[in-house]
Amino acid sequence: MTGAAAAGSQAPQPPRPQGGDGLGKRAAKAAGQTIWTQGLRIALQLGNVVVLARLLDDRAYGVVGMVTAVVGVATIFQDFGLSTAAIQGRTLSHGQRSNLWWINTAAGLALTGIGVVIAPLLASFYHEPAVAGVCAAIAPTFLMAGMVNQYRADLNRKLLVGRALAVDLTAAALALALGALTAAWGWSYWALVVQRIVTALVPFVSLPVIAGWLPRWYDRREPMRALLGFGVQMVGTQMVSYLASNLDSILMGRLFGAGTLGLYNRAVQTLRTPLNQFRPQVTTLGLSVVAKLQDDDERTLAYLRRGQLALGYPVFLTMGMVVAAAPAVVSVVLGDHWLSVVPYMRLVAVGEGLTTLSMVGGWIYTSRALGRAYLRYTLFSAVIRLVSIIIGAHFGALGVAYAYVASPLVLWPVSLLWSGRASGLGTVPLVWNGLRILAVSAAATAAAWGLCALVPGLPAIVVCLVAAVGIFLAMALLWLALPIVRADMRDLATMTRMMFKR
Repeated sequence: MTGAAAAGSQAPQPPRPQGGDGLGKRAAKAAGQTIWTQGLRIALQLGNVVVLARLLDDRAYGVVGMVTAVVGVATIFQDFGLSTAAIQGRTLSHGQRSNLWWINTAAGLALTGIGVVIAPLLASFYHEPAVAGVCAAIAPTFLMAGMVNQYRADLNRKLLVGRALAVDLTAAALALALGALTAAWGWSYWALVVQRIVTALVPFVSLPVIAGWLPRWYDRREPMRALLGFGVQMVGTQMVSYLASNLDSILMGRLFGAGTLGLYNRAVQTLRTPLNQFRPQVTTLGLSVVAKLQDDDERTLAYLRRGQLALGYPVFLTMGMVVAAAPAVVSVVLGDHWLSVVPYMRLVAVGEGLTTLSMVGGWIYTSRALGRAYLRYTLFSAVIRLVSIIIGAHFGALGVAYAYVASPLVLWPVSLLWSGRASGLGTVPLVWNGLRILAVSAAATAAAWGLCALVPGLPAIVVCLVAAVGIFLAMALLWLALPIVRADMRDLATMTRMMFKR
């Protein structure tokens, strides 16, 4: 019996969806809400990057990056994998949901205390006194996030993602306004701290009201073992994955200082911030749907294939435009005084695209309650990342950025095959899917890069538009020449129509 089945064995089973239409329409509606609201939030985040890059220097970003690279792991422990357990389980009683809330709250409170205690230790580790105050100021956000995790999970479980996304959109708008204002007042890195506090505070106030329920007292009679067991497995997986993903920033801050980390951080955050408004929401939606298809392998694989296309093409083509016109992108988004970021920007763009290809494997592990298999794969991938980064660090800060690309290049096909073996699903077509996305996007990127090389000296914003046109024209030619590309675009068009259909 899987962990999910055990979690629901003592509660009545809900009616199974009749056919694919009901679930498909609900998922498509949720996906449409995700696209609209996350598109607005991405615009706000990009506005935030553009504005603050002109008000703050590399050291300000480096100081905050030193803290978040380490204490960001608290976001895993404050959730304890229980949001995923709540979404993944077939049934969840109100008593179980309340118990999960109390556990998340206790974890958030403990992590807030730990954050305050370790603040001076982090300052000593980085040889940067400012880190202590920043760490202590950020610590209360762990408690606020822990107290709303189950409200967010409840809305996602019910595919009511639009409500949670509206709260996130409001938080992003307020964070932009207050961050820009305090940065203009000369608060330096404290402006970034203000943004983090506002981003946590708005959901803390709003989500309990929107979700419409309050937790009961903790009830020991509720069956919690399966949920907690799955959560513990997810914590191990997420912790290892987080440390592996942030080791580059930790080492760069320790070895090369706040200034260099600030440059690297700008490249990573400029690209990852908008992607992190898109990928996690698509992943949560994908998990919610795939978890409901646990008994239908054929429909699961069909959904995974389309989900991979929906993630892969938009991310890779966008990252391709960044690679092709990196100096112009940096000039427009960050300003000319940040042009030293360009080499990092190109490498990070490729790394983010490759990382996206492997995300579908995580949907399989999580929806099928394969926590142990997921942890084993994550440990393997962490070793690969660790070795790559340690080797890269010997060649300087840019070597670390090259390692950022090398490890996902090796790992993304392994992740899909490993998840297929663990789940019994035939994931080889997903590998071919990924290779095709990679090849098509690489061809379009090369065409855009060549086109940009033909128009030197033009204003940066014009070069960005040239890169976008180059990507579009290349995709149009590939669509005309290759039937498989036409099939991919038809699938994407079908999904888009479903998302925006009312």
